[in-house]
Amino acid sequence: KNSKNFSYPGQLGILTGLFGVGMIAGAILAALIWVMMTGRPMTAMQNDMADPKYYNAVMALQVVSTLFLFLLPVYFFAKICYRRPWEFIGLKTSFGLKQVIIVVIILALTFVFSDTLAQLTKMIPLPKSWEVSFKAMETTREVQEKALININSLPKYIISMLVIAVLPGILEEIIFRGGLQNILVRWFKGPWIAIILTAVIFSAIHLSFYGFFVRFALGMFLGLIFYYSGSLWLSILFHFLFNGVQVTMLYLTSSTPQPIDVTEQHLPILAGLLSLGMIIYAFIYFKKISEFSKNQFVTDEQDDGNDFDNWIANNS
Repeated sequence: KNSKNFSYPGQLGILTGLFGVGMIAGAILAALIWVMMTGRPMTAMQNDMADPKYYNAVMALQVVSTLFLFLLPVYFFAKICYRRPWEFIGLKTSFGLKQVIIVVIILALTFVFSDTLAQLTKMIPLPKSWEVSFKAMETTREVQEKALININSLPKYIISMLVIAVLPGILEEIIFRGGLQNILVRWFKGPWIAIILTAVIFSAIHLSFYGFFVRFALGMFLGLIFYYSGSLWLSILFHFLFNGVQVTMLYLTSSTPQPIDVTEQHLPILAGLLSLGMIIYAFIYFKKISEFSKNQFVTDEQDDGNDFDNWIANNS
């Protein structure tokens, strides 16, 4: 009843086109903001972003780019194709405390599993030219991230939490789960192809081979949470906490007299394999309680409707 009967390929085309428009508009606005805040030319922006003195400008660019890339395209797409856009996106579906607890448990296990995936990725044999290229990309990304995650004070920690954890947690979930996955699940009339394709795209846009499988797994978990619960708020919570824990760890380690490099400390691979088994079991339980929650909601609505009909009959 919510749909305006656009075909699913048409919906995907509209979303893709709006995403392109958002990318161009966001880039233009970000360039203007950069010049206004720094007084530096746009040609120097790529190198200047690594300079800590431009931290505030970098944060502003991050906010603008995420809004134009992720929020506005999905909202206008849903407004065009659906009568109730926020309902389609999944921001009006209720959830329960048990679901929140299971999401937090899955999150804790995900950190263990992610560590194993990161170790296994480094063991993949690659042609020498590929390895050099991937490592160069990784170095460039790390330089940019260091400028973005320069967390050496409480105010910067708060700003980083907002820009790196809160905003991406909300906006990336809106476009990937609330937008893309939503379309693909309906198009393919089932979840698995849609969740896998969305997770692949979600990971690929970060342009990191050594982080690809970790982000792919993260995308799978986020997709399953959204599909089983129907509530985008739960996948937003998971995404926010995943980023927020890492921001907090960086803040705590950078504020010590001798900063600790947490990236060089790994758990046994067996721990990651065990965590995967526990994640699967947690999702089975999460699916069960989510189905119960949905059925209970429908039953309550039906009961309310019957009560109202009875009241009308008795008082007419």
